[in-house]
Amino acid sequence: MTSDRMAWFRQARFGMFIHWGLYSLLEKGEWIFHMEGIPDAEYQALADRFDPQSFDPRAWARLAKRAGMGYVVFTTKHHDGFCLWDTATTDFCSTKHGAKRDYVREVADAFRAEGLKVGLYYSLGDWHVPCYKAVAEGDGSQVAALRDYLHTHVRELLSNYGQIDMLWYDGAWFDDNYLTAETLGAAEMNAMARELQPHIVINPRAGTEEDFETCENECHPAPHGTDWEMCICVNDIWGYCKHDYNYKTYNQLIFQLVNCAVQGGNYLLNVGPTGDGVIPGAQAERLEAVGRWMAVHGESVRGTERLRKPFYAFGRVTRKESRVYLHAFYWPGSTMAVANLGPDVWWGENPGSIPVSARVLTTGQQAPCHWEGERLIIEGLPENPPDQADTVIVVEPV
Repeated sequence: MTSDRMAWFRQARFGMFIHWGLYSLLEKGEWIFHMEGIPDAEYQALADRFDPQSFDPRAWARLAKRAGMGYVVFTTKHHDGFCLWDTATTDFCSTKHGAKRDYVREVADAFRAEGLKVGLYYSLGDWHVPCYKAVAEGDGSQVAALRDYLHTHVRELLSNYGQIDMLWYDGAWFDDNYLTAETLGAAEMNAMARELQPHIVINPRAGTEEDFETCENECHPAPHGTDWEMCICVNDIWGYCKHDYNYKTYNQLIFQLVNCAVQGGNYLLNVGPTGDGVIPGAQAERLEAVGRWMAVHGESVRGTERLRKPFYAFGRVTRKESRVYLHAFYWPGSTMAVANLGPDVWWGENPGSIPVSARVLTTGQQAPCHWEGERLIIEGLPENPPDQADTVIVVEPV
């Protein structure tokens, strides 16, 4: 069952993370309630202002699809405790304030309609409910109340919104006090999740080993045989931050995507819509650019297998079935010599033992190639790279 439920995850390799909530109205990122010490009543009053006139989840979903993404992970509740769905546990939710809309339902329906898998982010940390802080500070008498609150949320999210493909936990701490899996009742919570959604995949941030590992902002591949995912922002701050101008370049985004894929991981790229529901132009433009690259090169990323030696002189190597993809981040000019790649890359055969053909996937140009011992020589290439971020050459047996 594990392999079956992970098949779509391995095929996708690329997903959209969305951080959006009350904090988006303040335009200073998702931690602003805590970091500025905003009084509870003042922050909670934002709920009545949460009426995003430009919110269009179908536009978000279509952008993700154009970008070449295969799934979404949407923040149902961040650490501030504001629930973006119709919950029976608290009035601090989107269906009881502002526009009185169930954003989880609208987002899930929109992405599913575009053929994308639906993941739900859920923060176990909650600055809004007193029992969370109490338990984090050692009050064992509040553990049962906290478990009931968290487990009820997970049950609601996995019972009322159709097929949910991923459960993405976060936030099991309070001021550096970490809550254990035992305190959270994580094993029982995840057993319930799998009963409600048998094909769901779950990350390990509730403290139990689950379907895949995660790393944040840096590429830390899990050991071979373990699925993993790196999450990162298009700029620096997860929630909308008006004055965060530190955007990654097109080249950086392509490199990070491919660098994850070649090492068997997924790339979860975050956008932070404004309080009015608009993905900022600088973020959308970069996703559109990545999408244009994926439209041509997607086969060299999606569903590729992890190789023992995915590095070569000019970049990275991926493989899928009978095709080997040479990702050239550092273009060699008109002739490329590919050395030091063993049988692991060349279909289990000794390098040089079988005839191959080469083609520039980026342009469709055929490229003459031959073996010199165990070195593959590819000739007739353009002097300058057709794509300055990553020109891909596909090699396959003749």
